[in-house]
Amino acid sequence: MEILVSISSLIIALCALVFTIWQTYIQRAHNRLSVKPHLFTFTTKDRNNNLARLQVLLKNNGLGPAFINKFQIYYKGQECEPDAAINAALGEWAKNSIRTILGEEYAMSEKESEVLLSVTFPAESDEVVESIEKKINQLDLIIEYSSAYEKMETYDSRKNS
Repeated sequence: MEILVSISSLIIALCALVFTIWQTYIQRAHNRLSVKPHLFTFTTKDRNNNLARLQVLLKNNGLGPAFINKFQIYYKGQECEPDAAINAALGEWAKNSIRTILGEEYAMSEKESEVLLSVTFPAESDEVVESIEKKINQLDLIIEYSSAYEKMETYDSRKNS
């Protein structure tokens, strides 16, 4: 009878240990998700009278900050310096643009939005707006970022189009 009680106690203790390890694993996974950033870009268009504005915005829609490790712009698939890429894509309209380049170690907080590119130009029709949008779409963006747990993620506009 004592052996049966000892074996039962051992089984209960092992079950408690396995359950505790499993709970710890689940809690750690939850903690990581609770601070995971999620970056995405979107474009806004605004046209009033004969003046239009296109903006490319980056938003962290996740639950934690995104620590920027690398911010790279590509023009027609070629890695370029950000200003050179924007100037090449927009041509004469580059002088009417405002740009934001996120530096390394920049921490983008949750729900934060940044205007990466804003271009204002005369536009008598929607076709003009669409042509400038096509020029902007020649630019691609790759951002390497990490969460508070230092897990590296990559935002690649070529994959998220």
